Amino acid sequence: MHSRMVRGAAALTAAAAFASLTVGPAAAVPAPSPLPVLPNVIFYPTSTMAPSAHPVALPRIPGRVSATYPYQGRLRSFDDYLRRTSARGLVVLSGGEIVDERYFGGYTAASHFNSWSVGKSITSTAVGIALGEGRIRSIDDPITRYLPELKRSGYNGVAIKDLLRMTSGQRYDESNVANVTAGSTGTTIRMVLGEPLKAQAEQSVREREPGSTFNYASMNTIVLGWLVAKVTGRSLADYVQDKIWRPAGMASPTPVGQDYSGTALAFASYHATTRDLARFGLLFARGGMANGRRVVPASWVRDATTPSAAVVMPGRARPGSVYGYGYQWWLGDGDRGDFLAVGVLGQYIYVSPRDHVVIAQNSEDLEADTNVEEAIVAFRAVAEKVRGRV
Repeated sequence: MHSRMVRGAAALTAAAAFASLTVGPAAAVPAPSPLPVLPNVIFYPTSTMAPSAHPVALPRIPGRVSATYPYQGRLRSFDDYLRRTSARGLVVLSGGEIVDERYFGGYTAASHFNSWSVGKSITSTAVGIALGEGRIRSIDDPITRYLPELKRSGYNGVAIKDLLRMTSGQRYDESNVANVTAGSTGTTIRMVLGEPLKAQAEQSVREREPGSTFNYASMNTIVLGWLVAKVTGRSLADYVQDKIWRPAGMASPTPVGQDYSGTALAFASYHATTRDLARFGLLFARGGMANGRRVVPASWVRDATTPSAAVVMPGRARPGSVYGYGYQWWLGDGDRGDFLAVGVLGQYIYVSPRDHVVIAQNSEDLEADTNVEEAIVAFRAVAEKVRGRV
């Protein structure tokens, strides 16, 4: 018991320190984090996913992408974007080949980065595979059909689809990551103090009609991870390992965070290399195929990356955003068909199936809330530059 308390206290210190680093006055060029390694420190238990015996090859084409684009009345460059967003790892794929790969601040191709909310798209994919296997009858089913433990919570009767779309109606506020009493920061701090994630989900309160309003809530993804574990009889990490990580050809072992009861931090904390995040994007760029075999049902790839309700149409997901929302993927506006996984400190997997382009970026960006609006513009400029390589 004593060692668990000490471990929890250490984790709380790390979590609180992370929160403190994400606030402060806006700056044109954010200074590097005072503790650059902190966003990627593992301060919780983990289960490690094994890589594939046959990793998807990513041939390297020498060179570097140079792209410019107009943004907010100015012509900007991709190099400047990477500098201002405190990029630490970048992989650009065109037709499955690496046409640009860069690392900064001492990181390398072997470095593992915390996925943060990029992990939501991975967990969502596990839901889609479980659905395809018949372990979940329908995403129109109420979550409590599979998790009766939530019948006394705000999730009672809420459709799985509404958790995927972030329209579950739960009271959950992620508008300020520095608020240690709310949102995913509050959830994480309560976790490291010893309160299991499942117990927190059971305390959830509904304040809106499910399906009516978009409200980004990491607790939804925690419950989705719990759902996968329940219907498969396996831990989320084990299931993702055998159904996604290995068959999709990942090359490196990947730790996945969990609470002290073994419940996965399904909304974040897949500690992957930038190349493996690019491989995950490539899986979706290729319609769910990897190494010549189907990994993700084609119907799930389509549905997960398509606007699915009026409340989350492109440009309507949140005020001032160019993004819409699918099944735990952010969607580009317009008719390009591109989409992104997005993490709190500037983690991205950008996928443009039309252009055969995937971009994975890991950052330590303290101004990510501002820079996220520019990211898709910069990525599209790169896609236009390298499109056609197939």
